Amino acid sequence: MNKRDYSQGQQSHLLQAFFIQKRVVGALLLREIITRYGRNNVGFMWLLLEPMIFCVGVVILWNTIHKDDGFRVAVTPFIVTGYSCLLLWRNCPARGIKAIEPNRSLLHHRPVKIIDIFIARMMLEIAGVTAAFITVSLAMIGLDLMALPKDLGLIIGGWFYMAWFSACLGTILGCLSEHGELVERLWHPIGYFLLAVSGTFFMVDWLPHNLQQWVLLVPMVHPIEMIRAGYWGDSPHFHYSIWYISIVCLSMSLLALLLMADKRMKMLT
Repeated sequence: MNKRDYSQGQQSHLLQAFFIQKRVVGALLLREIITRYGRNNVGFMWLLLEPMIFCVGVVILWNTIHKDDGFRVAVTPFIVTGYSCLLLWRNCPARGIKAIEPNRSLLHHRPVKIIDIFIARMMLEIAGVTAAFITVSLAMIGLDLMALPKDLGLIIGGWFYMAWFSACLGTILGCLSEHGELVERLWHPIGYFLLAVSGTFFMVDWLPHNLQQWVLLVPMVHPIEMIRAGYWGDSPHFHYSIWYISIVCLSMSLLALLLMADKRMKMLT
């Protein structure tokens, strides 16, 4: 066999593996939707409605609290951009932790791999929150509570990085949680601490200069600042580094792949 035939054979094998994984992930997605939301009432529409209810509730609450105190920026877009990101990086770990245990029987089927389970769960969460973010934003714009964004491309870029980071975080915690309950126990207090420094309820520019450099070490801050810069218009008032969040997400992706390939994970199957 010459090099050309070998190369074509490898490409054909990879393409076949891709289509098999695509079918497996699709089946797992349908299984997750039916298992979580059932077939009755609105069913899988809860995938969209659940994050929407949370987001709209917080928007109403903040508009009520800050109605007369002269908040620094428009309250509605501030909360919609921040709280939607919060739902993303909080929901993905919640679905990633102990993801293997209820799906362990599926791993006896040769085409189903550990990575497929995590891909399906992360895709489902990201799709639901993304749809809710778009729907709430369009509704608020239609009600004249939000203006049109200045740079849609920057918003999409920030959302992409937030989704990437959240999926990696959910997968890493999911892998670690299969070896004991400590990760699940520790994540809840750590998650509350990260909420305070994630940039959800503040902008980096509001902080003293000596605190800004420390807050910018928190990965979630950068995508949120990107999204808000895309909405209000990029300016020196927003602080983010695409290089930093790219390196963090690439490193977390590598760590997630290594954890899924670990011998101890394979023993769970």
